Amino acid sequence: MNCFGLTVADLNYIRSFIHKKAGIVLSQDKDYLVESRLAEVARVLGQPTLSTLIHLLKNRPTHQLEVMVVDALTTNETLWFRDKRPFLALQKQILPQIHKTKTERKLTIWSAACSTGQEPYSLAMLILDLHIFHQWDTTIYATDISQKVIQKAKTGIYSQFEINRGLPAKYLIQYFRQIDKDQWVLKEPVKRLVRFSQHNLLNDPPPVYQVDLILCRNVLIYFDVEARTHILQQLYKALAPEGFLMLGASESTLGLTDQFIAQQYDSSIFYKPVTKHGFKDHRASSMALAK
Repeated sequence: MNCFGLTVADLNYIRSFIHKKAGIVLSQDKDYLVESRLAEVARVLGQPTLSTLIHLLKNRPTHQLEVMVVDALTTNETLWFRDKRPFLALQKQILPQIHKTKTERKLTIWSAACSTGQEPYSLAMLILDLHIFHQWDTTIYATDISQKVIQKAKTGIYSQFEINRGLPAKYLIQYFRQIDKDQWVLKEPVKRLVRFSQHNLLNDPPPVYQVDLILCRNVLIYFDVEARTHILQQLYKALAPEGFLMLGASESTLGLTDQFIAQQYDSSIFYKPVTKHGFKDHRASSMALAK
């Protein structure tokens, strides 16, 4: 028994369970997180201890129980216009380039692991603010493994605390309506651009193909090498030949796949599907500066 009241066997089972279901690697320094998050699941289900909850998961698992455990153990940290500089690159270069080069007036974006919706809604506001996609068929597919966060994201309702995390004042004024002292809701022009659904990056096929832009940011860091490679292959399949992939600042395709080439826009890195462009001799470690 360790200091968190869970046996080593129980912790190992949970690590194996979440890796199998979601591909996520839980290191031993996250043991405290496992206990604190599963304690709430045990409380909701009326289980007296974490041990009885894990016993139930092992011996009498239901779909609802498995979903609740996955929801509890997946990280849902997010904020508006996260890191800012990549969104500036999207505004100034990437989206205008997509607009210029596409022959069909259709814009398709996939926000993978979208959490409670701040990322895809940030994109929607950016697109509306650009005005260049007026009368285009624009859809942002926003997916996450957690049913709980998808349900929240669909409402478009955020607390003042959530609003304060990165949302520029001009967007709050333009695209939100206050519905309570501490509650804001997104206006319909923003909400209608985003289509939310549950999706498992490790086990499910892409929800859409021929995608112009994929955002899969600060996600790969939670997976092992095998899972990262598989996910990148799925993202590659989903991208249009001239599409863009955006990863987190600390993430890269280097050493995982040769299907992407990195390109720099201002101070942000985006990835292009290499073989779809005929650059078969390039590797993802190559760096091409965008003009």
